[in-house]
Amino acid sequence: MSMRYSLFHKRLKTPPLVEGQKDNPTQKIERLKAGRLASTALALTRSLLEQFGPRPSGSDACRQAAAEIERSLAPFCDRTEQSEVTLDLTFHSLPLSLMAYLYPVLLLLALFKLPLLSLLLFGLYGGWVVITLYYYRPLFKVRGKSVTGINVHGTLEPKGEVRHTVIFSAHHDSARLHRHNRLDRSRYLVTVALPILLFALAGLLSFIRLFGPMGIGMTIIQVVMLALTPRFVALLRFYDDRATPGAGDNLNSTSLIIQLARYFGWKRTGGEPLESTRLIFCSFDGEEIGLQGSTAWYEEQKELVAGAVVLNFDSIYWADSLTFLERDVNGTQPLSSPLARRCVDIARSMGYEAKSESIPRLAGATDAASASRAGLEATTLTAAGWDDQSKGAPYHSEGDTVEAIEAKAVEMAISIAIRLVEHVDGETLWETEDEEVKPPEPSRSLSFSRLTHR
Repeated sequence: MSMRYSLFHKRLKTPPLVEGQKDNPTQKIERLKAGRLASTALALTRSLLEQFGPRPSGSDACRQAAAEIERSLAPFCDRTEQSEVTLDLTFHSLPLSLMAYLYPVLLLLALFKLPLLSLLLFGLYGGWVVITLYYYRPLFKVRGKSVTGINVHGTLEPKGEVRHTVIFSAHHDSARLHRHNRLDRSRYLVTVALPILLFALAGLLSFIRLFGPMGIGMTIIQVVMLALTPRFVALLRFYDDRATPGAGDNLNSTSLIIQLARYFGWKRTGGEPLESTRLIFCSFDGEEIGLQGSTAWYEEQKELVAGAVVLNFDSIYWADSLTFLERDVNGTQPLSSPLARRCVDIARSMGYEAKSESIPRLAGATDAASASRAGLEATTLTAAGWDDQSKGAPYHSEGDTVEAIEAKAVEMAISIAIRLVEHVDGETLWETEDEEVKPPEPSRSLSFSRLTHR
């Protein structure tokens, strides 16, 4: 995973929260019960892991987990629904496999005086890989390697006419393990980086042979490179059949949105329903293989989600790493910067440290990208260190268990989501004033630390 963050353009001044939006630091902590909801979310995640274990995209375990997620949502929603989605399992593996097979072909074409054809194949392959893996816009699906995944969503209607919609989303599939540990840098360089470098060199040599003389030295280099073809076997077996536990990435986020449904369902039962805001709670399959589940769901649900505000949750681990994404898909897909910055304002008004920024280059994507591509105001709340060495990087590893998640981080995410809904329903989310509101004094900050231990 790359540690290079994309550069930002100059930001416009963020509209501050108006007086009516400021959190009252003396309000009763019992109102939100965020700590209790966080504890319940973690307990549910642990239970789901015990029942279903790792959940590769489209697997039986993933479908069974989806059914249980719907059952968990049902008591708090007016209606719930499962929807099938066709998932191409080769999204990540096919480019690596094609590279392994294409490498000797490129070299042989160049050796037999067909460098133009070799260069053309190299360029077509490179363009396809960039479009598919970097921009997450696959040109086709391999039907022979497809399975059926399950998306789940529940809907909670307001008291009156629907004027606003807020979508909380997460994903319940877990990533397949890599056979090669990227933290073992020397071994990773030899088994993975070297073949990729050789492939790039094969394309470069085809270019040189097209415009340069055919020398004996060039021929020797290409023959030696051809002899290194067995190095590409590692790319054919890059992904393991096993998957990660996927507690923090991202089953616990699904448990989190179930607790949000519980909270707002409880509020309505207690006589305090939302006035005009419809809530939709979604959990997608296929996020780990190119956002396929969420892409299909937003396409199918165009009428239901029109005009919605979307807060996606992904990889909530550490309380000191709250980040709202302004750009997704390796930094190439704009999300809603105003929404991300407003969420930062809300978090800080509650005494939480938070920031908004782009996802790092080569760090992949989140389901907020699918919402943004559907024309919605969307951001992702994440709380994970992008540097593999900073805190151990539990995501996409066997260490992605419930124990890797800080309860405080879950508590904070729940609290922010609740406040977001209150602003949307009160129609104060986008209001501005001339003077910025100073951050609350630490002693007056609204805190839920005590609730965590109740």
